[in-house]
Amino acid sequence: MKSHLTSCITTLLLLCATSTQCFAMISVGSLNKKEAKELGITMHSQKNGDAGVKVWLEFKKEGFLKACNYVELRMEDEKENHMISAILEAHPVHHGQLDDLVTVAFSADPKQLNFCSFMIVAYGSTRGDVGYVLKVSDFIDVEKEYPLEK
Repeated sequence: MKSHLTSCITTLLLLCATSTQCFAMISVGSLNKKEAKELGITMHSQKNGDAGVKVWLEFKKEGFLKACNYVELRMEDEKENHMISAILEAHPVHHGQLDDLVTVAFSADPKQLNFCSFMIVAYGSTRGDVGYVLKVSDFIDVEKEYPLEK
């Protein structure tokens, strides 16, 4: 009994000693077009040849976004079940882009855009450890801008 208790305490101490921020939970919310604009976040799109439609976010690292750690592409199915996610690398989308502008982008078939979203994650921001989801369908009228061929 005593050795079992010692083993449990040792395990607990090891867990505490090795825990890092990766075990931390973040608060996740969503941003609509108006809320995003107030924070200086914009979403754009354009046709991208065989790759379908390029969609990108732009923002400056100001306010809570100063602590932005990464932006993720998320994709769900028709029932809003998580399918895939991938961290996006920030890079200029077009020639002559301002240096202080953060831009992340992905391309997808127009039929898939309504299932796609960006998630901005900022640990240690002025709002705490937060993530904000921006659904492409809240910013771009996919059916109007990229009508599907019948």
